[in-house]
This record gives sequence, C-alpha cells and structure tokens, in this order.
Amino acid sequence: MADPVVGTIASAAIGARGAKKSAQIQADAADRAAELQYQATLPKSVSGVFGDFTYDDESQLANISLSPELQKIYDARLARSQEQSELIKAYDPNAYQQEFYEEQKALAARDEEQQRLDLENRLRRQGLLGSTTGALRTRSLYESQDIKDLRRRAEARNAAREQLTFMRGLEGGDITSASAIGSLGSDYANIGRGIGSNLGAAVQSGAANQFAAAQNAADATAAFWNKIGTGVGNSFSQPYMGSTMTPFTQGGYSGNVVTPSATYRAFNPNVGASFVPVQMQGGVPVPTNNTGMFGNIF
Repeated sequence: MADPVVGTIASAAIGARGAKKSAQIQADAADRAAELQYQATLPKSVSGVFGDFTYDDESQLANISLSPELQKIYDARLARSQEQSELIKAYDPNAYQQEFYEEQKALAARDEEQQRLDLENRLRRQGLLGSTTGALRTRSLYESQDIKDLRRRAEARNAAREQLTFMRGLEGGDITSASAIGSLGSDYANIGRGIGSNLGAAVQSGAANQFAAAQNAADATAAFWNKIGTGVGNSFSQPYMGSTMTPFTQGGYSGNVVTPSATYRAFNPNVGASFVPVQMQGGVPVPTNNTGMFGNIF
C-alpha cells in the first residue's frame, strides 16, 4: 500500500540536497565576489615623468621612486641642507658680531680721523685751539663719533641675528625644496590608490550583480530539487507511485489492472506494460485491490 512516511522522508532528503547545493552556489559566488573586489581595490602601479609608484600584491609593499634627474636634484638639496645645518651648529653670533663691528669701524676710521684733523686746523686758524670754545667743539665732534660707534655696535648685533636667520632660511629652503620634490612620487601613489578605489567601486557593482545572478541560480536549483522531492514524495504517497489503476471484475474476482508510472518503473525495472496485483489465498493467487507502494506481483 501507499507509504506517506517514506514519501515524506524521500521528499525531505531530496529537498535537503537541493538546499545544500543552493547554499554552496551562494557561498562560492560570495567568495568570488569578495576576491574580485579585493583584487580590484589594491593600488595600481603608475609611472610618469617625475618618477614611479609600484605596488607588489604578494608582499603588499609599495615603493615610490623619483626619475634619475629629479633624484639628483633631491640629493643635492638634501645634502646642502645638511651642510647648512652643520654651519649653524658651528656658528658663533658673538664672534660674527665683533668681526662685523670691526669691519665697519675700520671703514669709518679714516673719515673720522680726517674730521678731527679738519676741526683742529679750523680752530688753529681761528685762534681757538686750546680755548674753551675750541674744547667744546672738539668734545662735540668726539661725542658725535662715539654715537656713530654705538650705532655700528647695534648694527653688528642685528647683523649677527640676521645672519643666523639667513642660514636657517637656507637650510629650511633646501629641506622644503627636497620635500616638494620627494612628494612628486606621492602624487603617483595617490593616483594608483585612486585607480584601485574607482575599480573597486565598479567591481563592487559588478560583483553584486554576479552574486544576485548566483542567488537566482541557487534559488532555481533549490526549487528544482524541491520539485523533484515533492514529486517523489507524492509518488510514494500515491497508489503504486502514481500508476494508473483500472478496476475490473471477471470470473467472480475483482481487482485492478495497473499501468505502471515512470516513477514506479524506476524502482521496478522488470515490471511489464501492465499487471494485476494478486494475493495468495489458500495457495492460490487471487486478484486484489492492494495499493501498496510496490504491490504484490505474481
């Protein structure tokens, strides 16, 4: 007779197989999509007149290099800044101040000496040399020259500070220039990362479509196996697995002529085109209305 329990078990088993295949399809698609997106978002190598940016996917190491011409300029700027740094360390502002003062004093010494001689000659001609008036004029000249000397000392101090500022400016200028040259390669790195980001966005969209298609395929696979499972389950639940049953009455006996279904034939390959189920009664096969799963065939 029909066996709904077997049908339920068969349907569940086939459905489970379909669900497993569906899940595997989706998992494989998700893995492929993630890998594609990861590979696309990696930085891309870029070359230009200023230099190169390279990225090694395996080691995940990036390298930025300048063109040979720019590398020479960069090295020169950096070396000069280092030389200037050493000069700054050795710089003595007091010594520079004294040297500057003495140079300026030496330049003014001849003129000041001439001014004193000219005053002395004027006072002599005027008969005032050695007089009170002559002494006042002489003192006024010397005071004027002393004030100029104080100004030279102040200028020397300012010059010493300005020299240090100038030296630091040279050092900073070379460092700034070297940094600007070195950053030219970083621009290529940004371009390489930008290309990777843009490709990543495009691949993400494509991967989403690919995953959606895989999900549809998975749903279709699950539906296919569910349909088979339902069909098999229904077949096991139906008399003779869905075979055609034709009642008959003959010679005082009644029963069914069974025309086997395709499902029944799959489980009973030796069955004929039709048969009559029978059961033994007193050692004699007698037609029966048995609707068992495989039937009693004699």
